[in-house]
Amino acid sequence: MPTTLYQSNNPGQRAAQHLFTLILILVVAKLISWIPVMNHLQLADTFTAAEIIWFSAKFAALIIFFYFSRATIAAIPARAGIASFLRNIAEPITLLVIVIISQELLWQLLTPFVKDAGETIYFSLAVLAIISASIWLVVKAYQAMPYLFETQQNIGTYFARLIPNRHMLCTNCGQNIQSNAVFCCHCGHKTREESSCTTCGQALSADEKFCAHCGTKTIE
Repeated sequence: MPTTLYQSNNPGQRAAQHLFTLILILVVAKLISWIPVMNHLQLADTFTAAEIIWFSAKFAALIIFFYFSRATIAAIPARAGIASFLRNIAEPITLLVIVIISQELLWQLLTPFVKDAGETIYFSLAVLAIISASIWLVVKAYQAMPYLFETQQNIGTYFARLIPNRHMLCTNCGQNIQSNAVFCCHCGHKTREESSCTTCGQALSADEKFCAHCGTKTIE
């Protein structure tokens, strides 16, 4: 049997390993906390065994979440586009989640011992920490925004390639040209005759029977 915990060298596999462990800890702890005897056994008339187990599980899960986040960030490819955007905002998101959860866990631990004044100070510090982490997230997202613009351009280019171009053959040289071309790009032959309305002078296409600007009939 191996004497040490196995850990993959692949960041994606490590992230999956940490995530599975995190979920397993929470599930097992919740199942244990549902055992009736765990709710009857108390420590110093303050916390039940179920509460201690659930608190410990959430604390352990928070630590594993930190390593899961590190592995996830390492697994994100370091290239431009949305991957770089996600890589830039991953750390502040991780910090924000850790701050929110850790302040809640710490408050559960301190609740029986903190008076009203201490409660005000604690929550003031917690709000300050959450706001600071949120500001960092917004700043990092703003700095990484050009990566999203680049991704948007790449997506537009990709879909533009999927749209088939309409072509036609030049009646003079037989080469393939764009269907909306007025002149052949190979021989210079005029591919279509353009006319104008005799009443208003606006340009007309060959298939227009009435002028779209003044309503004059163009084809007798």
